[in-house]
Amino acid sequence: MANGLGLRALIVVLVAGACRGRELSPEPPGSPAAAPKPLHQAELDALFALEQRRREEIDFAKLPPSDVALGPDPYRVERVAAGLVGVLRGESLIVALDANAAETSRLPAPRAPSGLAVTAEDDVLVVGEAAPEIAHYRVHDGRLERMATIAVAALGMRDVAVAPDGRTAYVVEERSGRVLAIELERDRSRALRKLGERELGRCHGPVQVEAIADVIAVDCLLDHTIELYRPDGAMPGVIARIRHDGPLWSFALHLDPDGGVLLAAGGVEDHPLVREDGGFAYIDSFVYLYRLAPGSRQPARLAAINASELGVVTPKWVELHRDGDAVSVIAAGYASPRVVTLTWRGGFADPPDATTSDGLPGAAAAVDVDDRGTRVAANPLFDAWIVQRNGESRIVAATSTHPARSLSSRLGELLFFTTMMAPWNPSEGRSSRFTCETCHHEGYVDGRTHFTGRENESDKVYATTRPLYGLFNNRPHFSRALDRSTTQMVHSEFRVANRYSGRDPWFALSRADVPWLAHVAGAPATLPPQLLRESLMAFLADFTHRSNPAVLGRSQLTDLERAGAEAFRDRCASCHAPRLVADDPRTQVPFERWEALVLSPSGPIVWSDASYGKTSVRPYVHERGTRVPSLRRLYKKWPYFTTGAAKSLDEVLDRFASDRTRSYHANAPTGTPGLSAQDKQALRAFLDLL
Repeated sequence: MANGLGLRALIVVLVAGACRGRELSPEPPGSPAAAPKPLHQAELDALFALEQRRREEIDFAKLPPSDVALGPDPYRVERVAAGLVGVLRGESLIVALDANAAETSRLPAPRAPSGLAVTAEDDVLVVGEAAPEIAHYRVHDGRLERMATIAVAALGMRDVAVAPDGRTAYVVEERSGRVLAIELERDRSRALRKLGERELGRCHGPVQVEAIADVIAVDCLLDHTIELYRPDGAMPGVIARIRHDGPLWSFALHLDPDGGVLLAAGGVEDHPLVREDGGFAYIDSFVYLYRLAPGSRQPARLAAINASELGVVTPKWVELHRDGDAVSVIAAGYASPRVVTLTWRGGFADPPDATTSDGLPGAAAAVDVDDRGTRVAANPLFDAWIVQRNGESRIVAATSTHPARSLSSRLGELLFFTTMMAPWNPSEGRSSRFTCETCHHEGYVDGRTHFTGRENESDKVYATTRPLYGLFNNRPHFSRALDRSTTQMVHSEFRVANRYSGRDPWFALSRADVPWLAHVAGAPATLPPQLLRESLMAFLADFTHRSNPAVLGRSQLTDLERAGAEAFRDRCASCHAPRLVADDPRTQVPFERWEALVLSPSGPIVWSDASYGKTSVRPYVHERGTRVPSLRRLYKKWPYFTTGAAKSLDEVLDRFASDRTRSYHANAPTGTPGLSAQDKQALRAFLDLL
């Protein structure tokens, strides 16, 4: 994701906190009720005081969304005949670059651009999460020219690919899960225009699409599948699926001479997450290799390589090559500063040859720019283009129009998205090298419902992943809500992240521990434990939810949405409180202000309070029920309820029933009134805006 510097460790911590099986004090550090007293009490008290001062300084109604607050966020890069093109997700720009990643031109792009494709004729197509369009560009003498805007009936587009003949663009829409084919033709000016638009299929959380020959592939991140489609012919549709236990973050395709398709993917270990002893087990990063033979509907797994063992954690960029009998997969760690090349020669019975090189963490995408090994990577963590040549990494900062972020926030981002939070973790057996993003893709969720290691009411307790965005004003944290302050949560997460490291989680980091910190401007030579925790909290304060595409450019609710707001006020707001700070009743937002705040880019209302709820979604994660979840950005959260029992928002509404004393999300007593069809329709429209 485009969220900058090293909070990989934080992700680890937060992931742990979502469902850890430890009993900690429910009070903030320094509280008279806190027992037992934690070690380093004085330092934690000082951090808690800092947290409180920070809260008093923030106007939570006016915090900017993180898609514009966390820097320029270089996210994708591709080659064109004239050099390179890339997108700055946080600036909503497309830029032209030379072979040294120096910017030669920039133009506006669809808002929050996340998809970039280049055709054989050097047409450049860009889609964004917050614009219903495909933008068509060309590059002439290093200068960008916008050729056309192709309207698409979609919002939340994450990626675009183009058929080899250039006549069809394929886009994936995260909000609805749709996979769309857009038929194209050229007008007299050589600009592309739309002939037609059709839906090929749907899945949960599609984030990547690639096209090769007559096959396209889609990464359905929340479904933990890669789907292969044959979009045309007598029987279009899904022809094969690769299904794993956890998410796949990236993939690459290669067409064999016989028409078979090779597919390499980077993802989490294909094994259930194990939480029985309070740690995170079996969540190493892996590189997988599959082949779909001609006429087959079942891809064969050729290899599964533990990339974490090789120092490559969270590979988001994967490249695949075949040269005769030799097959090579290149994968770069987003959470670690290493690139690995795996090469099989003459078959897959034996382990591959593995060669590694060091660079910088944060490669979201990369391209080779010459035949001498020069590579340029788009790096959101450093907000820069990284030129790798002759074993050296050169940082070319992306120009930003937004205010500079604090050093502590940038360090916190690195803790969240890199292995800084637990740099000594092993990867043997159940032990794993991981980050927060291992379970919280780009800070949101991974679609898992996993066993927490606990039992309640004679049943095993399962839990879904919760988003890590918006935590700072949503105390207490996580489903069991055992951490009443962000200070305590962050401190606890360092402990959980290091469960198997054999190290005291109250550690300092030096350049010897994390050599690439030398490339972080302003970073001190040693990061003491207090600064690490302070930095993670600073990042979490900046880690506001991304803008909801459904509200951008709007100032008024429709009649249906207004009816939904009224139904929500009357049926839901007693638990999902319209507060700006979940544990502060003084921040309750009156109904007449809902419209303006809901339709603002940040959508700052938390829609939660600090209480537990028992709505018959059993088993409960705590003896008092479950911490009432925030309802912000529900389209990013799937499945629903702590147990993952509801697979759609419509199912959530179908289950709801209430009387004068209690509301139910499941197993309501016979005769308890549910929602009318009209209320369901209105509530669904309103929930889409949150």
